[in-house]
Parts: sequence; structure tokens; C-alpha cells
Amino acid sequence: MKRHIFILLSIISGLLIACSADYDYSPNINTEDLSFITLSSSANEGTIGVNQEVKFMVTSDNTLDNNDITSIATIYINNEPIQQDKYTFNQNGTYLIEAKIDNITSNQLNIKVANGDYYITTSPEEAIIGQEVTFNLYNNAGENLTETATFTVNNSSISSNKYTSTENGTHQINTTINNSTVSASFNVFTPKRKIALEDYTGDWCGWCPRVLLVVDQVYELTDDVVVLAIHKNDNMEASITDHLITSFNVGAALPKLRANRTENISVIQDSSIPEAVNYITNIAGTETNTAIQIETKLAGDNLKVTTELISTETLPNSYKLAVYLYQDGLIYDQANYYNTLEGNPWYNQGNPIENFTHNHVLETNITENSLGDNIETTPAFTSYTKEFPPINLANFAHTDNGNTYDPSRFGVAVFLVDENNNALNAQSVKAGKKVEFKQ
Repeated sequence: MKRHIFILLSIISGLLIACSADYDYSPNINTEDLSFITLSSSANEGTIGVNQEVKFMVTSDNTLDNNDITSIATIYINNEPIQQDKYTFNQNGTYLIEAKIDNITSNQLNIKVANGDYYITTSPEEAIIGQEVTFNLYNNAGENLTETATFTVNNSSISSNKYTSTENGTHQINTTINNSTVSASFNVFTPKRKIALEDYTGDWCGWCPRVLLVVDQVYELTDDVVVLAIHKNDNMEASITDHLITSFNVGAALPKLRANRTENISVIQDSSIPEAVNYITNIAGTETNTAIQIETKLAGDNLKVTTELISTETLPNSYKLAVYLYQDGLIYDQANYYNTLEGNPWYNQGNPIENFTHNHVLETNITENSLGDNIETTPAFTSYTKEFPPINLANFAHTDNGNTYDPSRFGVAVFLVDENNNALNAQSVKAGKKVEFKQ
């Protein structure tokens, strides 16, 4: 009887092994259908101890359930591939991690490996002024020891593991455990206002290079501007140009320069250029309440955009996010009435200026409404995030006049506007890149 039972169990075991060997446990995903992937990790707020293991997970942005596709991805740490979905960091330092599936690259993660037996994490590491920052103490095995710790910030004791600062700059955190001092730091910043500049122009417009002089001089003095060139009646005209011209009463005569959507900057005469430059640079970079962050993912021709807002004040649902796609490096002749005017930078450049390089060229709106989509009411110090459907950049390729298609020449401009369409802040980033709140 025992012998029969043993034989039966052996047969069942063999069948199970055979079935396991034949079954493919990898996700049923056709990599040709993938566009975007997201990498995440088990690291405590991006900081771990030496010899601590971190597990990684890759998910697909293409599916509703963001299913786990880690098994078909390759994880890279400082550009070196690892063979598993987990890794033990045995040296302190900062590591850059990303995942790849064929030619698709994920977002990047930064993991800090702290030196010593204990380490402190801060969340967030970059805080808007007045925002609460939370500290946690861990040992290098990843165990949370915060309840046993007493923290100091800038050498002053605090009663908990939370702290709010009203001063910009770097703040030092310390705690003592087992006669060892453990340190960390966090930064506090006040958002700066970037000015939205909209240049209504056309390659047929002989006086339009005048506005380019304003834009170029402003860029020499400050980075706190976001420029869109809105073309009319030429090969660079966007489908939303007429709607913008009508909505903001721009009129037919060009050029026109608008600051923060609704403010007309006079550039009727060359003599008005210095005043225009001075005005724009004086208001650019001033302190404001709200910061904008943009993350873009580029996969082949497809661009995915995620925007995030954070403010020291409640953001009402009457505010809107206006998000636009622009393109640099387009080559078309530019009419130039300054060709015979000695002393002008465009003197003797030709009329037209042949093969002129046009930058910041508006292509389309990424938000559903060309003037922006309303946001949700968002309490102070709470982030508002908006993710947009992917956009195919190939649809905006210019291949005439010797132009070639290059996804890296595209960028994204974001305006936060109030109920009267006044731009309160602006931000921009090149396709495939990310710009942080503080930048």
C-alpha cells in the first residue's frame, strides 16, 4: 500500500514539475505596444543605508492597471545593467537608476546611500517656504527608529520629527544615537515668477525681427522667461493661432509682444526696445506663491507630459493650466526691413534673411482647451498633478524647405493663469527632460 502511494506521489510531482517548466510566467505584453514605462523602488524616500537591498519594479503606462512588467525590463545602475530586480548597495554615494525595454527608457530615480550605521531621510528634500518637512531615522537595515530620536534643526531642539521653516536656504538636521551623531539637510525655497512672453509674428513680417531683439536681450539678462513664437500666415502657423489672436485682441498688425498673456509690451519703434527689455527683466524672477514642475517622457515619436503645482496658498478651481507644444530650429526665410538700416543688428543680413532659424515656435495645445483647463481646488502645500495623454510629435514635423524631423527639438511650455487669463507663473522644458519646482 505504501509503495502504491509513493508511486502516485512521484507521478503527481513529476507532472507539476513538467507543468512549471512549460509555463511562461512572464507578462503577456507585446513590447511593440509599449510606449512609456515607469520605474519605482522600495528605497525609503530615496535614501538607504550601506549594504541595504533595494527592490525595483517596472510598470507599463499603456495599461489601465499599470501591470508589473519588471521581468521583461533591464535595470541600469549608473549606466551598468544588473541581472535582477533587486540590488544591494555596498558603497555610499548617489546612484542613478533607470529601466529599459528595447528602445524604451523609464523615468530616472536617484538613490542616496548613506555612510554609517544610521541615516536620516527628509520629505520633501526641497520644500517650498512654509511647507512642513518630515524627518525619519533608520538603521542601515532599514528599520525605522524615529520614535526613539530627538532631532535638532540648525542646532535648536524640536519636539517632533516635523519642522516648518520660513527662511530660505539649507537647514541642518542632527540626532544622536549610541553616542553617534547622525546628520542630514533639506532646502527651503521661495518660488520665482517666470514671465510668459508671446511673440506674435510671421516670416513675411519685415518688422518682426525687432521683437527678436527684445527676446534675445532678455535671455542674456535672465532665465526667468518662457517664450512662445505664435506665427500667422506662414508655414509655421498653428491651428490655434486665430483663437489666441481673437481671445487676446492681438489684432492683424504684427509684430505684437505680450507679457503674461494679457499685457501688451510696446515695440512699435526701435527706441522702445530698451524700455521693453528693462520692464520684462525687472518683473522676471520676482517672488511668487506657486511653483511649477514638468516631467516629460519621450518614447520614439510619442511625448507624455505630467505637470505638477504647489503653492503657499490655496489654488482655486478658477485657475487654469495652459500647456503647449513648441519646436526649435525650424529653417525658413525671414523678411527683414532692417537690411538697409545701418546700425541695426539686422543690417545687411539680407531681405529676406535666408534660412533663418526660428525657435520657440508654437505647434499646438496639449491641454484640451487652447486657453487652458481648469484645475481642481488645491489646498496650500498640497501638490496638484495633471497627466496628459501622449502626443505624437511626428504629426508636427516640418519637412519642407530642407527641414528635418527631430523629436529632441520639441519642448513644452506651461502657463498657470487666473480666471482673467493673466499668467501667474510659467515654466518650460525640452522633450524627454524634467524641470523641478525650484528651477
